[in-house]
Amino acid sequence: MKINKNFIKRKIYKILPEKIKLKLLSVLLPAIELNMENIIFRTAVTPEDYLSAFNLVYKVFVKTGYTSPSPTPFRLAPQHCNHQSRVFIGIHKDGNTDKLIYSISIFPDSKNGLPMDMVFKKELDFLRSKGRFVVEAGHLAADPSYKMNNMNIPMLGNKILHQYAYRHLAADDIVIAVHPRHRWIYEDLLLFEKIGEIKEYAYANNNPAVAMRLDLRTMKENYKKEYKNVTKKNNLYHFFFTEKSNSIILPDQYFNIEERLLENLKDLYGFRS
Repeated sequence: MKINKNFIKRKIYKILPEKIKLKLLSVLLPAIELNMENIIFRTAVTPEDYLSAFNLVYKVFVKTGYTSPSPTPFRLAPQHCNHQSRVFIGIHKDGNTDKLIYSISIFPDSKNGLPMDMVFKKELDFLRSKGRFVVEAGHLAADPSYKMNNMNIPMLGNKILHQYAYRHLAADDIVIAVHPRHRWIYEDLLLFEKIGEIKEYAYANNNPAVAMRLDLRTMKENYKKEYKNVTKKNNLYHFFFTEKSNSIILPDQYFNIEERLLENLKDLYGFRS
């Protein structure tokens, strides 16, 4: 019987003495910065923003085996045409040049369902039956040359995602489908919980995936408890809840995704919102 190393790591982490766990967290989360020089996270607003984001996701997914090469070098879902869906992008500003380095999408539940319904409909329907407003996060991609050997880029992506889901959409849960090898990051650091077993995920080129959920209603309390003794520079409660980030631009007002772009996407891919 083959034992999964990530499973062992999760089990060991959970039973570690508090002092050792805190030291390990300082290694896993080295100096998370709220403000990064020349890095901006914002909502995609122009056709160029969207197409660049879809192209980045396509290239990263082809490289990682989550999708197959295609004559059309873009990765997007029918749910991108939902007017409350958003694509959040990370930009590295170098003089007059803006380079896209990160992208993640958020899809609010609707009559058309969510991408995860393809495999995890039973798990999502259980949340829906409890009256929960569910949003899905997905289509995550980062330019490998900008990972900078730290967690700052993805954590800022998580921060803007959480802000939009909680403050703008008033969502109850964020759900994700992740490869099992990444489960420990979401479970042990970001405090997601597993809501489904590992399944073959056709939308990710038949790679294995596990469904996970972050309860936005209890998130603040859970983070405060989990990170209560963690130093400020490594503390995700502090990062997500106590201070704003100058690297994040998220307007308070509601706005629609550019209508013309949506119509073009529907025509190109045969999507119907």
